[in-house]
Amino acid sequence: MDNGHNRFSPELPVRVLLVEDNPEHSFIAVRVLHQLLGEGSEIIVAESAEEAIGLISQFTEHDRPDLILVDLRLPDNRGLEVLSAATSQEACAQVPALVITSSLYDEDVARSYQLGASAVLSKPLSRASLREELVRIGTLAPTASRFRITTAH
Repeated sequence: MDNGHNRFSPELPVRVLLVEDNPEHSFIAVRVLHQLLGEGSEIIVAESAEEAIGLISQFTEHDRPDLILVDLRLPDNRGLEVLSAATSQEACAQVPALVITSSLYDEDVARSYQLGASAVLSKPLSRASLREELVRIGTLAPTASRFRITTAH
């Protein structure tokens, strides 16, 4: 992180912020993340927009997550608010933020990208879809078995 780079590597545990209010969907996402990132990964689960925004506001450059996953359809449709908080908070602004949703509304997808989402994934989250999107956005090498993410801009 010293030079503006975040790297997912086998030597360092990966830190992920998962914002999901549904316990079943959260369980699936955590399982998929551990499959891709390894069991040593730290996955912080926020179960509400309030909890997520509170965490995001406290992150610093030294303890920010390496990846953020946000459920678009949080209660009161506050997923976009969480995404906006994550992409506008200085310490998290360059962290890849992926939206996970059951919504197929074009407006939701477009708004997610306008707010800085790196990708929009359909629920339920699968290992293949997460891996495919990380390759598509250029954060995961096509042949990599583990993440290598660079977020320098």
